[in-house]
Amino acid sequence: MKRLSVRLSLAFLLSAWVGIGAMVLSVQRTVDASFRQYVNTRANEPDPEQITRLENYYVTNDSWEGVETVLSGRGSGNGGGSGRGATFSIADQNGIVMASTDPTQVGKHLSDDTLEKAFPLMQEDTQVGWLFRQTPGAQALGSAEVAFLEESNRWLTVAGVGATLLALVVGSVFAWTLARPLRELTYAARDLSVGQLGRQVQTRGTVEVETLAAEFNTMSQALAEAETLRQRMAADVAHELRTPVTVLRGYLEAMLDGVYPLDTPHIAVAHDQVIHLAQLVEDLRVLTLAEAKRLPLEFTQLDPTVFISQMMESFEPLALDGNIHLTHEIAPNLPSVKADFTRIRQVLSNLLTNALRHTPAEGEIALQVITVPSGVRFSVSNTGSQLSDTDAVRVFQPFWRADAAVERDSAGSGLGLAISREIVVLHGGSMVVESSDNRVTFVFILPTA
Repeated sequence: MKRLSVRLSLAFLLSAWVGIGAMVLSVQRTVDASFRQYVNTRANEPDPEQITRLENYYVTNDSWEGVETVLSGRGSGNGGGSGRGATFSIADQNGIVMASTDPTQVGKHLSDDTLEKAFPLMQEDTQVGWLFRQTPGAQALGSAEVAFLEESNRWLTVAGVGATLLALVVGSVFAWTLARPLRELTYAARDLSVGQLGRQVQTRGTVEVETLAAEFNTMSQALAEAETLRQRMAADVAHELRTPVTVLRGYLEAMLDGVYPLDTPHIAVAHDQVIHLAQLVEDLRVLTLAEAKRLPLEFTQLDPTVFISQMMESFEPLALDGNIHLTHEIAPNLPSVKADFTRIRQVLSNLLTNALRHTPAEGEIALQVITVPSGVRFSVSNTGSQLSDTDAVRVFQPFWRADAAVERDSAGSGLGLAISREIVVLHGGSMVVESSDNRVTFVFILPTA
């Protein structure tokens, strides 16, 4: 009973029963009432020959005495017949019954309402009496009419039963069709629970079911990608930690075994590895807090012109050492932005450091700051590199590198761009990457204060 298909089938069957039952009762009562009214109306219609015989009888006898003989022959006129128990009465012009097939009616005075239903009897232009027919309700129906009603009711009952069976079959098929996509979703969800991520189902059925299936497919694909990213990130973290730990362990063991002297140069190497480990752990901490929207920020009014000038002073010596042309373009009258100076400096430092790492000698790095409707737009572009469409989508993933063959020491940890985008998002901005022929441009926008 808890299955959707069973409940839908029962719901369709109940609806069919209610609808068919109401229809059958309505049709039965309508047919019965209409047929009875039709029979009574036909029976009450005046028989011209009977009217003529009664009027001629009055002309001949100048009274209504003995007219019962004419009344008793009423049944042969139109097939309506007196066999149904109808009472025929003759009243004078004053409404007093003079003769009747029911002797108890003789002498009674017909009411005005009764006279309205009676037929006038005329002698030339003078009314000489009334012909009145009284039918006692259901007794007016003969055996043929009763058989007709019974046959009609029987076939209505048969039609109702047939319609119920048809509704049950059609409803069951329809319910099974509606529930089938949900069963597939159930099986797919069960596969997700046991680790079969990425399972896809067909989007078919009603609009609501198709929407649910599409959302499930999106969720399943996202879970699969997230699991792949988690596994790759765990492997990358292990690799990043293993390298400095291995170097540090090797130097310490060599100094303990007397292979290396316990002097400042060798201790400095071990110290550098410790610093590298600390920086990696800090980057992981910052990225985790930023993704969880829990990274603390201290917002201040930041002047983009002053900020960019300071960044240029810091990176110009590094660009000169690498024989790289570092240029900048700052639009006039830039509005202030509300930002955490330290974190935005970290973002721009990551972008410039990344550009220096991937720009060959004689290459160019261009820094541009302009105003756009959504805020202030910062862009850092460099020559000598290019990203495919796939790489452009994955460039902000943690530990991702454009070239897997690049040595990790020269390519960095792969966390800088991921951290930078999360910081910008926390500021209410956005960051994207654009790639064209031999040039890659990172763009981020900060809302104005």
